[in-house]
Amino acid sequence: MNGWTTVRVVAGREMYVKLRDKAFIGTTLFMLVLISVAAVIPVLISQQTPSYRVAVQGDVAEQVVALAAEMGLDAQDPAQQTPPMLTLMGAGGLPAADITSVVLEADADPARFVRDGDVTATVVGDDVQALEVLGAQSVPEDLEVLLRAAASQLQIARAAQDGGLSADQVQALTSPVPPQVVLLEARPTGSVPPQFLVLAFAFLFYLSVLTFGMSIAQSVVEEKQSRVVELLVAAVPVRWLLAGKVIGNTIMAVGQIVLILGVGLIGAWLVGQGAVLRQIVDASGWFVLFFLLGFVMLACLWAVAGSLASRVEDLNSTTIFMQVLVIIPFFAAVFATDPGPTQRLLSYIPFTSPLLMPARVVLGNAEPWEPVVAAAIVLATSVLFVALGARLYRGSVLHTSQRLKASQAWRGSGD
Repeated sequence: MNGWTTVRVVAGREMYVKLRDKAFIGTTLFMLVLISVAAVIPVLISQQTPSYRVAVQGDVAEQVVALAAEMGLDAQDPAQQTPPMLTLMGAGGLPAADITSVVLEADADPARFVRDGDVTATVVGDDVQALEVLGAQSVPEDLEVLLRAAASQLQIARAAQDGGLSADQVQALTSPVPPQVVLLEARPTGSVPPQFLVLAFAFLFYLSVLTFGMSIAQSVVEEKQSRVVELLVAAVPVRWLLAGKVIGNTIMAVGQIVLILGVGLIGAWLVGQGAVLRQIVDASGWFVLFFLLGFVMLACLWAVAGSLASRVEDLNSTTIFMQVLVIIPFFAAVFATDPGPTQRLLSYIPFTSPLLMPARVVLGNAEPWEPVVAAAIVLATSVLFVALGARLYRGSVLHTSQRLKASQAWRGSGD
């Protein structure tokens, strides 16, 4: 067979074995379920309107709760806007809620209804500036916001009436022209925080490279331990065997990532999250490219880590260096999310670039030319590591008697 045919056969075998691997199938299904849940659950939660039963004691308390119930109902209509006077008081973006009130007698104990769990909270008072909201262990935040906004609106209305202000004067006082905000270094915004996308991509890279890398190393050492590699090397050149392993696992790794991202995109589309869909699509391109380059850069070294071991039990020691090369970029992406010289420098280092340069693109602090330069650096490093890995692999894959050091594999390849 020629070189390409051999590489294709070896890659096909690696893919066939991986597709029958229960651990790989289970991990993929778990990630698909996780992505689906992450796309659907927040939408379902956001579409549920909470209901609160509030007891009132006092005429003013009754007015405030009635006004809060009206505001909670209006907030369920996206076309409704926050009244200007409430915007002035910092009550913009009122939460939606269904509030029902229960009027208490003047001699009733308001605290008893809360302790018994009959109501969510009790509002007591005849003075709008001295109202009390009684709760058991806590008062729901959205209910508290609505009550605060209702009390503020009632106070503004009464102050305007006491001052003899007309409706137009109140409107002029409560509807000031806001200052225009100009961002010198604007960062992208969206339905999903950019930092969350960075962490999600970092986790996918960490999980895929670690899983497939260990799979490559384990496949190599199992072939050594069973002496199958001796038959393979006698039939085909070592470099073709290594190329087939790397290409097969790279196709499976990239395929898994694309599948996971595809399910996430479909989930966002099905639940009507068009903004999320566009945001993920814009962020995924560079991530997939850097993932491909980073995986190829490390794949040959994972094969070398497996070839240095003489049995499966030795993998813990021979792959420790590779695990560090995967873990460090992951934590770098987690902790270096703030723009600065450190993040900029790490985004050009080949080991951390596959995570931090896409992160900088998502966060909006990378110039258009920077991802291209970083990708070229990772590509050049990948070519160097492929050549290095091929030599070390050739010098160690046939040594089955004991665990080798990298220096011994280097010398052995030159024999």
